[in-house]
Amino acid sequence: MVFKMALKKTDPNYKWVILVICFLMEFLCLGFCSSNQGLFTKPITSALGIDRLAYSYWSSIRYAAQVLVALSFGTMVSRFGFRTMVFAGLSAMIGATLLRAFGSTLAAFYLAGALHGAGIVFVGGTMAGTIVRRWFKQDIGKYTGIVMAANGIGGAAAAQIVTPLIDSGAFGFRKAFLLSAIVTLVIGVFIILFLRDNPNDGPMATGKQKKQPKNALWVGMEYTAVKKRPYFYLAAFLVFLTGISLQSIGSITIVYLSDLGFSSGFLAATATVSSLVLTCSKLITGTTYDKWGLRAALLLCQFAGLSTFILNGSLTGPNTIGMVFAMTATILSSTALPLETVMIPLLTNDLFGSASYNKVLGIFMAMNSLGLCLGSPLGEWIRNLSGTYRPCFWIFGSIMIVVIVAFQFVIRSAYKDRDAILSLEETKTV
Repeated sequence: MVFKMALKKTDPNYKWVILVICFLMEFLCLGFCSSNQGLFTKPITSALGIDRLAYSYWSSIRYAAQVLVALSFGTMVSRFGFRTMVFAGLSAMIGATLLRAFGSTLAAFYLAGALHGAGIVFVGGTMAGTIVRRWFKQDIGKYTGIVMAANGIGGAAAAQIVTPLIDSGAFGFRKAFLLSAIVTLVIGVFIILFLRDNPNDGPMATGKQKKQPKNALWVGMEYTAVKKRPYFYLAAFLVFLTGISLQSIGSITIVYLSDLGFSSGFLAATATVSSLVLTCSKLITGTTYDKWGLRAALLLCQFAGLSTFILNGSLTGPNTIGMVFAMTATILSSTALPLETVMIPLLTNDLFGSASYNKVLGIFMAMNSLGLCLGSPLGEWIRNLSGTYRPCFWIFGSIMIVVIVAFQFVIRSAYKDRDAILSLEETKTV
């Protein structure tokens, strides 16, 4: 029996089990429990008599918690391992969902936001991307895209399951949250039982580097060297700006369409289409990265986001043209959303490598979360001033243009350093 267990622990195919586990992590965290939050805004604020702006701060607290926790991501994972931190993240997610299911005050929703944000860091894209990178050495973009695609599947499933529950009565949202907690608990048990900290061949090897494609794993720079690169700080700031602009896609759009008079059935349809397209777009983004590199994958997502802002900003009402514009914007927005999931781990690896990966990834995720934290109240503030969310899309679209242009400078500067490092290592091995 001992011998058989030893064979099981050295099974080289266990990485596929890990891929399934990471897929389920995304299905739960960013899909079932986090997608479609816009569907809950009106039911909760109406049933509990809560001001919409005051309620929106739960999302800000969520992202603020993500910022604080993400900054310690590398340290926590190194000290406690993947399995322990995923367990902590799942526990936080369940607690947050239960608070939202039974809470009746803003304080309860704010505390739920803090737990939700902490849980996302250790169950969501940051953790899943890091685990995939630990277990897979080739086609990182493809496998990261496959895992992140679970977000769309989970969101599509949630949209169809929770919408009838939300519409079942004034407090139907409580049933929806309770169901989400149960689903998280059941799948979470499976995740913890089968997750392993390290692959069979040990941690990713480090050592001298050979010349390789720009999208391959490479040892890269130590964090002390990264901190001396001006483009590192510019990249972090651009990730922050991206987070601000993407927040309008995640939380403002559905409420905006509802305010314009689009039916709840159409809103549910857009949520489902968004989740289904997101499933494909994350895989497409990862494959684009593997085949054509970081710049092509980034531009694909960024221009999709810019087009989304233009279309949403042009909407006037639920007429035929408006419905076409809204559904097209939904499809394009799902093509843009991999910017905050698939692309951040790939960006970190591509520009800075393995030596500083966990620390840089934590910082980038913190900056993205900070942007998301500020995006929602900024959108509500603009709505209070103008009476509509429409100006938000033009403002965030302008921000996206700045991000597109500035990222070209970041990539060019980083690749110069990367080529110099790889050339130097290649010379040493000759």
